[in-house]
Amino acid sequence: MKTITLIFCSLFLFAAAGYGQAPSKLKKNEAEVTFIVNMNCHNCRKKIENAIPHEKGVVDMKVTLDTKEVWIKFNTAKTDKEKLVKAFEKLGYTAKEVNSE
Repeated sequence: MKTITLIFCSLFLFAAAGYGQAPSKLKKNEAEVTFIVNMNCHNCRKKIENAIPHEKGVVDMKVTLDTKEVWIKFNTAKTDKEKLVKAFEKLGYTAKEVNSE
């Protein structure tokens, strides 16, 4: 019984090790962008989390309220950074791209 428990614990730790890692490599026609968005509260974060993923071409998204950053992975054949900025504007927010230097 101890052996079975040990095996399950090992499998769990192995599976959990991949959780929270950096996003995978970009596929063809994919790009990513990070915006600074003028959100101030959890309701702002929820509003963004509920709307932006439904924009055409959005593949993945992460919102960080503490730094006011929104990271988006998107399909370049379906959308672009300008369209994403307009999507934020429709929600009442401004989004400025973080320079990747």
